[in-house]
Amino acid sequence: MTKTIIIGAGLSGLTAAWELEKLGHEVVVLESRDRVGGRAWSLQLDNGQVMERGGEYIYPEDFEIRKLACEVGIPVLTHNVRFARRTVGDSHMSFAELSELTNLLKQRLHEMTSDHLHDVSIDFLYAEALGKTYRTHPLYLRHATSISAPPELVSAQAVFHRLDGVHSYIEDGGRFINGNQSLPTELASRLAGPVRLESPVAAIDQSLRGVQVRLADGSTVDGDFAVVSVPLPILREMEFGFELTPAQVLALDHRFMGVAAKIAIPVSNTDGDTALQNPHQTWWTWRSMSQDGETRIPALAGFAGGPTALSALDTGNGPHGWIKAVTAMRPEIVIDGDVLLTDWTREAWTRGSYSAASLGWTPDDTAAFDTAAGRVAIAGEHTGIAQTLNGAVVSGIRAVNALSRLAT
Repeated sequence: MTKTIIIGAGLSGLTAAWELEKLGHEVVVLESRDRVGGRAWSLQLDNGQVMERGGEYIYPEDFEIRKLACEVGIPVLTHNVRFARRTVGDSHMSFAELSELTNLLKQRLHEMTSDHLHDVSIDFLYAEALGKTYRTHPLYLRHATSISAPPELVSAQAVFHRLDGVHSYIEDGGRFINGNQSLPTELASRLAGPVRLESPVAAIDQSLRGVQVRLADGSTVDGDFAVVSVPLPILREMEFGFELTPAQVLALDHRFMGVAAKIAIPVSNTDGDTALQNPHQTWWTWRSMSQDGETRIPALAGFAGGPTALSALDTGNGPHGWIKAVTAMRPEIVIDGDVLLTDWTREAWTRGSYSAASLGWTPDDTAAFDTAAGRVAIAGEHTGIAQTLNGAVVSGIRAVNALSRLAT
């Protein structure tokens, strides 16, 4: 039996630990925070409604996380929210319009890359496809919000690469019944090996025989293999006594951390629009379906992506600026309790929301972490193409596969 050290008890790290134990390996998980889950973080409002401070949506084709949840008996509820067809002003796109525009953007991007234009940003693609008024288009606003980074700096190839294997878009997203953090919490509770909280890692080294992890307090943990599953800014600060592969170094060089904030507002009344995008800034609010499948939850959720939106909403100084903006956009709202704001730029063990692909990104980056760097595999959303809850799960499985090839 081999021993693997998992650095990070987020969804990717705990997925790796879970899969390794199923294969008969011993694991020990080291986590910097005082909780598991990482960016899967749920909290209950004063009115009892569970809301997400972090990762929110589980999409219909997110097969890996759905399979994992099925294994441990956690059901998925529908949000029943028009995620990609948000209301802007007084209307929203039809499903046919969404499909037509998506195909237009993909075709235009294909033409540009065929002409050897590879550093195509989201902004450049939309300007070429839609003309000068592209910034007001609902689909651009959705993309610019979701990437959580300046659109002029984000690779359009990377964003649309995710759609290459998708034959038709399905307008639905899910969530776990007791909050998305319930999945990593359940995984951690079922592990045979220890999950050590408040155990930040400072350095990792390896030899031909094994790996050694040094914690911030100076203590060490020895093992045969390791999975490093920490957010991109933390990964870059960690001391490595060995080299990552050239492909991994290049892939990480092509990513940078985006910034985002979320707000959860308990309400006793609001308007009937379930998905409302701000027409001028990259933030939106939605109201999910209740467990009963008929009524909406007594809370409004909001997401703001990118530094411009966070500055406009003044999230660094609390929820007041965002509450004022929400009230202006939804004048019928009646707030009923304390508002919960999460600004991910202020989270010490994350320092941002999730990563974005820079203009230097290439499709070759997607295979960089299929192999380990010696005895160490790297996991996390920044190692893959999907910066989602499912992307985290996929990265954990990929890390296990990389180590399994070494252990056989």
